[in-house]
Amino acid sequence: MKTFQVRTLLFAISLCIFTSCDDNSSSDSTGNVDEVGRSFALGFTDFPYANSQEGVADAYAVIERDGDMIVMHYDGGLPWQEALDGLPYPQIFLNEINGKAAAIPTTHPTFLALTPIAFNRTNLTDNVGEDGGETLSSPWSERTFDSPEVITAFTNHCEKMIEIYSPKYFAYAIEANMLIDFAPSEWDGFVTFAKSVYTSLKGKYPNMPIFISLQADFFYKSLSTQKEGIAKILPYTDYIAVSSYPFAENSDVELLAANHFTNLANLAPEKPFAIAETSWPAEDVDSPYPIVIPSDEITQQKYVERLLSDCKNLSAEFVCWFFTRDFDDFWESDFKYLEIAPTVRLWKDTGLYDGEGNPRPSLETWRKYLEKPLID
Repeated sequence: MKTFQVRTLLFAISLCIFTSCDDNSSSDSTGNVDEVGRSFALGFTDFPYANSQEGVADAYAVIERDGDMIVMHYDGGLPWQEALDGLPYPQIFLNEINGKAAAIPTTHPTFLALTPIAFNRTNLTDNVGEDGGETLSSPWSERTFDSPEVITAFTNHCEKMIEIYSPKYFAYAIEANMLIDFAPSEWDGFVTFAKSVYTSLKGKYPNMPIFISLQADFFYKSLSTQKEGIAKILPYTDYIAVSSYPFAENSDVELLAANHFTNLANLAPEKPFAIAETSWPAEDVDSPYPIVIPSDEITQQKYVERLLSDCKNLSAEFVCWFFTRDFDDFWESDFKYLEIAPTVRLWKDTGLYDGEGNPRPSLETWRKYLEKPLID
């Protein structure tokens, strides 16, 4: 199963909704919160729990109430030819990005994440056309990351999206290190791409943090190869920003290595550390996922305590919890009928609110940090 199809569907649904709107390796996992303040902003993506306006509104309400940052996460393609030629984007895509931008709480800075990498992390991401996401066609399907047309189009796209969203933080690639193992022949070309895009954007936006995100759990699957590959990209990322879903490999929070996040931060200890995306289920992950991953609300709370304690120790810049609320409604209406339903099942119950909208114990831990002043 390929997780890129999951996010493609999320992207398509988002389009429809908005179109209709016009080794410091020790870890204190006690959850104690510094009385003085915190270094990191707390945020969520805007993905809704249901395919409805109510679902969208609920996500933004949680973001405003229970966070002080919003995450705009685009992992579903871009209008490649329009971006290259400087032409207007498809109206359905413009409606979506403008609708999202208008809905952002004025008190919340934005973390904008874009990527040129496909969801299967092997090649270029899909195109966005008049009907939403679509498979790349020639000549884009033959181009590589270091093709001049790709570099120019993606740089133009970044500038356009930055102008729309005015982000405080900007990622120009999502989970880029997965290419190292999934498509090793593409990695050097991606490094060339990153050097060009990063240099161009940094010249235009010198005061904005510009970076890539790294997949933490994947990093540990081939450690020496990952370290060697990531070293090539470090000059072109201002932050060490990571995604991590460790429950897929280890369902016991107590067994999560003490240096799980620290090892990544230590790839470049002079750079700020951040959590670009993470979560943990509050219920068992079961059928149609091929194995049962045991979990409950207390286990999720332990992970939130561990996560935020580590981020405190690492003086992290921000933390993104991916889903605000369990997407039970989405599961029943859409996701469970998909071929990739077993993969989607992994994240169904990872909200800090359950499927009925009730707060979980983990939210109490999250809010204890949120109550502390954010110290720059």
